[in-house]
Amino acid sequence: MNNDMLKDKFVGCMLGTHVGDALGMPVEGYDYKTIEANFGELRQMLDARLGVGTYTDDTEMMIGIAESIIECEGFDGADMADRFINLYNPERGYGQGTVNALSLIKNGVEWNLAGERVFGGGSYGNGSSMRIAPIGAFYYDDPNKLREVAYDSSSITHAHTFGKEGAALQAFAIAKAINLDPSEELDKQSFVSDLIMFVSDEGKIYKAKMQHIKELLGCMPDKAEVVNKLGHDSSAPNSVPTAIYSFVSHSHDFEDSVAYAVSLGGDTDTIGAMTGAISGAYHGKRGIPERWLDVLENGERGRDYIESLAEKLWEIKINIKNKSPL
Repeated sequence: MNNDMLKDKFVGCMLGTHVGDALGMPVEGYDYKTIEANFGELRQMLDARLGVGTYTDDTEMMIGIAESIIECEGFDGADMADRFINLYNPERGYGQGTVNALSLIKNGVEWNLAGERVFGGGSYGNGSSMRIAPIGAFYYDDPNKLREVAYDSSSITHAHTFGKEGAALQAFAIAKAINLDPSEELDKQSFVSDLIMFVSDEGKIYKAKMQHIKELLGCMPDKAEVVNKLGHDSSAPNSVPTAIYSFVSHSHDFEDSVAYAVSLGGDTDTIGAMTGAISGAYHGKRGIPERWLDVLENGERGRDYIESLAEKLWEIKINIKNKSPL
């Protein structure tokens, strides 16, 4: 893969998060029947609390991760936690577990201890999976380091094993997508098999969900069956696999994958964001519809800023690779 394609995939991964977040946010909490009855196949950005094309905590926290990796040229937990705290905007719709963890850190608890105190053992929500795109991209060529950093970044707010495993699985799906050529047909079963191999023994719930995906790929399931087998709520085990399935089952087209993810209802902004990250990593920015990009929020930390962060991540990654001994 040449460097220009790699850069496009880094950008696609992060803008894909923003796109999926913005498409899904206005219908968050609706079930798939309500979405279908009111909007049909949702393929246009709707107005929302903060306006058309705006993002939620999913994208805001992704920005914090990217900024931290760029500044530190790798993972620094204290720096990343500080950025989460400084970026925090309650209007973006943060989950209570994340709010609690960041409050503990702000009041002096170490960044790697706060997450364990949330919900008496750590949260297994999807809050650390939704923001993971920069880690999946930056460590696309090093699965072991990717896992380590995904776990550590998750533990800031989501220290439960299922929370950390979900973040690592989502990051690895992004990394796999970056390494694949979108001009060639995706081997769907092989893609999912590689994800199963990646999941640790502690993440058996994810292995089971990945097996469900393999079964679903072999038939033509309706949305009710997909939601029943994979879930669509805000827990990581019931949303990360759903995003992976949305991508793999519609890997031919970015728009189709994200529109399908949102159509399933439930935690639509996060499932849309995670699907957008994987599909964007696969197709690159060039695969994202211009009409969606054009309406994305574009203020101080909006679309153009997110693209610039992705390009800086890519530049640092290339420089590190060029300095590494053969």
